[in-house]
Amino acid sequence: SEVFVKQVLEEFNLTDDQAEAALARWQDVAVTAGAGSGKTSTLVARFVTLLAEGLDLRRVIAVTFSEKAALEMRARVRQTLAKLYAKAGSEEESRFWGDLNARMDSARISTIHSLCAEILRAHPVEAVIDPRFEVLDESQTAILRSEVVDDTLNTLVSIPEFEPLFRLLDSMSIRNLLETLLVKRLEAAEVLDRDIDPVKMITAQLARILQRPAIQENLSSLRSFSRHALLADAGERLAAQVESMLEIWKEAEAALADGDVISAAQHFYTARRNFMALNFGSKTSLAKESLSLLRNGYDEFIDPICAGKDSKSEPPNAESEQNYAAALQLVKEAYNLMLNGYRAALTERLVLDFDDLEQGAADLLQDPAIQALWQAQVDAILVDEFQDTNQRQRQIVEALAGSGGRLFVVGDAKQSIYRFRQADVTVFRNLRRDIQQRDGRSVDLDTTFRAHAALLAGMNDLLKDIMGDEEDPARPFFEPFAPLRAFHKEPGEGIKEPHIEFVYGSGEKAEEGRSSAARALAARLLELKHEQQVKSWDEVTLLFRSANSFPPYENAFEEAGIPFVTVAGKGFYERAEIR
Repeated sequence: SEVFVKQVLEEFNLTDDQAEAALARWQDVAVTAGAGSGKTSTLVARFVTLLAEGLDLRRVIAVTFSEKAALEMRARVRQTLAKLYAKAGSEEESRFWGDLNARMDSARISTIHSLCAEILRAHPVEAVIDPRFEVLDESQTAILRSEVVDDTLNTLVSIPEFEPLFRLLDSMSIRNLLETLLVKRLEAAEVLDRDIDPVKMITAQLARILQRPAIQENLSSLRSFSRHALLADAGERLAAQVESMLEIWKEAEAALADGDVISAAQHFYTARRNFMALNFGSKTSLAKESLSLLRNGYDEFIDPICAGKDSKSEPPNAESEQNYAAALQLVKEAYNLMLNGYRAALTERLVLDFDDLEQGAADLLQDPAIQALWQAQVDAILVDEFQDTNQRQRQIVEALAGSGGRLFVVGDAKQSIYRFRQADVTVFRNLRRDIQQRDGRSVDLDTTFRAHAALLAGMNDLLKDIMGDEEDPARPFFEPFAPLRAFHKEPGEGIKEPHIEFVYGSGEKAEEGRSSAARALAARLLELKHEQQVKSWDEVTLLFRSANSFPPYENAFEEAGIPFVTVAGKGFYERAEIR
């Protein structure tokens, strides 16, 4: 097997860090892989070296994030085996690599949900399911959920007991609430099953909100002014307003600390309604800027609880608390009605959604006999994109791996973008820490093959100050900055300086800022074209966070006479000019 492993390593030409991750044995391994650091090659190399050491193909499980990623990994493994077979120097080597390649269709390389489905189908009696079930994909699940929510809302309207809920919330708000609960139904069930004390819940929620950077940082900024400095910066009228706001805010914090959530909410309401106007002070006032940002934070995070943003909103009172408690009970009943309807719809269609797969597999693997049965079938389990997993998925993976040093996970918290799909970046961070504490191995792949040194230096300089390099307990989903190193020291042929250039546009409002930035970029591109830095417009590509940002740039380019092609994210027939 040493000969076979050596052949695999020669095929991949791994760096020292990659080789360490691929070859670590007899201990759990957590790999933090930065963007472009070759983590897929490392993962495939580990998979193939395990086979080279003699592990049975069916006893090595690889879990990927998507079906596409699973197909790509299977193809990479098959391609590697084919190359090794072609280079075989003996009949034994040819037979070994050829046999593995021929059996690749049976390899357990799949998504976590496909693996969960396999576990459930193996134990239909224990799981109390029909083994003929189909899996409802995400788009089908979204459609079914929407139908069930609408049906539930129509039912609630006809039941007199739910009238108080409709007095407190409009129909669209209730619909949005029900949809959120259904999307997060496993978490919702845990929360709604508890005996909830509304006062304690709101108190805890407000306390968490007050620690948000949008609130805490701007509040601290205002509190840092001395009386003299505040007058000099803000002027007499704004200074008086800020001082009054800070005093009322202090009273609100004291009431919250005493558990008097109604008084706290009333003080916050008063602070927003009476002392956060921006009519005074100069545009250059730092205090005014901090007050403006604090007000934005209030409107986003505190207003849904305490009100105050809208001049027509009523201040909080004791009756509000009673209404909240009554509404919460009605929400529980509405949720149960909706959940029963959703389960009935799934049963009628003989399908399970992704939540069913995860919860069902997690529950089965809590049975010691079933857990032992599956652990006996697994010699190694490799998990890709672990930053986009959740706590249930971690529970499933660890139940399969057991305590024999068979777990290998790869991820990068900074690349987690699927929180809207219940991904929890703290799961990877906690598992990485736990693996280190149980004498496992933690490997950092921080050399990137995508960017050359000068470009990377600019990005590192920018991001280290923006992201910070220390963990923040108040923001569990925040991942501190960690620099990447460049494998390529020089840029490729034809790449010219500057590698990073900022073109800045500003305005009183966001829309004005976007239009200003678009015109500034159009002007800069015309300069580059005139200087022959850009020889043809098809050398220029603009990447946007979302399609909503297209129009200001399209308008600016039309005005500047710059030809462009928009590749919209919504498809040809959904583009504005086609509609």
